[in-house]
Amino acid sequence: MPRTEFNPLAIFKRENDRSLGSDAAKLLENPFVLLMVVGGLLAVATVFAKAAPAVGWHPLALLQWSVLGGAGALFAVTSMFGARKDTEDRKSAPGWKGRMMLYLTVSGLLFIAPNMIAVVAASKVGAGFVALSYAFPLVLTYGFAVFLRLERFQIVRAAGVVFGLAGGLLLALSGAKLSGEASLWSLIAMAIPVFLAVGNIYRTVQWPENARPVDLALGMMLVGFLGLAVFNGLMGIPERPLVWNREAVGLLAAQIVVFTLQYGLYFRLQKTAGPVYLSQIGSVAAVTGLGLGYLVFSEVPGLGQLMAVLAVGAGIVLVTLGRRRL
Repeated sequence: MPRTEFNPLAIFKRENDRSLGSDAAKLLENPFVLLMVVGGLLAVATVFAKAAPAVGWHPLALLQWSVLGGAGALFAVTSMFGARKDTEDRKSAPGWKGRMMLYLTVSGLLFIAPNMIAVVAASKVGAGFVALSYAFPLVLTYGFAVFLRLERFQIVRAAGVVFGLAGGLLLALSGAKLSGEASLWSLIAMAIPVFLAVGNIYRTVQWPENARPVDLALGMMLVGFLGLAVFNGLMGIPERPLVWNREAVGLLAAQIVVFTLQYGLYFRLQKTAGPVYLSQIGSVAAVTGLGLGYLVFSEVPGLGQLMAVLAVGAGIVLVTLGRRRL
């Protein structure tokens, strides 16, 4: 029998690795942590969209290749760590593949539509304004969820939704003060929360049985890429930057990293916390995006936007407290 040498350092390393893995897993199951990360990444993506023309990208072209790159990177990472090992039980159910394809198609279109509006509107009305428009889905999602009896009415959460609604109204009023094309795009940007709210509810109600969050994220992103590629082709949008320089490549790479992380955690948050809590990523993106807009583009928020931030912040706190009481 071979002799096994006692190595306390190796044992400590194994135990430490287990502890780190356990801590990381707990963080990835914590709804608040997921909310902050996904919402923050959403705001960063909006800032990147506004920066696109400055380095030669059309915003929709950057979005198209970032979505594809993000899907590819997410597939590679999850395959590397064995997160996509398949089981045949899921596929044996009658009609499962058809339901899955329908789910991914609808989810993909509801995913790409608000992103398309956001990346174009960011260059017209500012990254901060577009980010703030993401605060409004909380109101619609909660209303839909209560109406469909996905959640029961809860006074604290309802109060949080009212604050979120106030923030959305303050944002809309601040957009009305813009002129010309910017004012029109401020109204178009308010369609973003409608798409997001409908998507939040649809993905929850129609979630395919036994489907893994990572598979749904990958499918949604691929459908979104195909839809956007068709749209860009029909509209004659240039699919490459003016020059393949370091700035253009760097922005594309950064956006791919953001999308990989953002949508790798997106469905995990939805499955863990439900559609109403998920919809708060817009609120987090709104507050974060306003700050980033100021730091990166010197977009000074007006009084209405600052009041919207306070209202949104109060809404996040109340909705979170209300969830604990359910």
